[in-house]
Amino acid sequence: MANKFTYQVLRDTTTDAVIKLTGTFDGSAQEANGVRISANTLYGALDANNVPLHSSLSKSNTALSYYDLQLTGLKYYVNFPTNVVGGVELYWNGAGANQALQYANSATIFHLNGDGEFGLGEQIPSIMNNSINGNGDLGISTQGATANCSYTFIVAFRKNNAMYQRGQFNDPAAFNFPPYGVTP
Repeated sequence: MANKFTYQVLRDTTTDAVIKLTGTFDGSAQEANGVRISANTLYGALDANNVPLHSSLSKSNTALSYYDLQLTGLKYYVNFPTNVVGGVELYWNGAGANQALQYANSATIFHLNGDGEFGLGEQIPSIMNNSINGNGDLGISTQGATANCSYTFIVAFRKNNAMYQRGQFNDPAAFNFPPYGVTP
């Protein structure tokens, strides 16, 4: 058996996204993935010309250099051995020519072991991306993962509408003429 990782989109709308991530380890290696959640693949991501990147409208097919996601909630279950120092690190990926430099410029969000949650139903502010010149991607790194270790994360994000469309391309008339606006 090899290490196994899954990625499942539970909700991806014009304003937010909820993604489930899992990892199961066989003891052969740790995880070091700076692009576990790629910000520009989420629904409504705009291209360099401010049209949806992953649509027939996109002329440039060039992603923006940065997509602003804010972590608003996290539910986690980390099953790592208690007799070793280790756990899972969630981080905002930083910029760099290689993976080592990207990690050096990254910003840790959480170090996790055990189970718990953050921000779900609480009045806690969102966690902003504070990596050095990152592109908005979320990375995962493990330490101390042995055979039969695992993790499950349910991660909730808020999207910045300067980088993600909010419906203006789906129904322009409804978007531009809300109930209280002047209609032609």
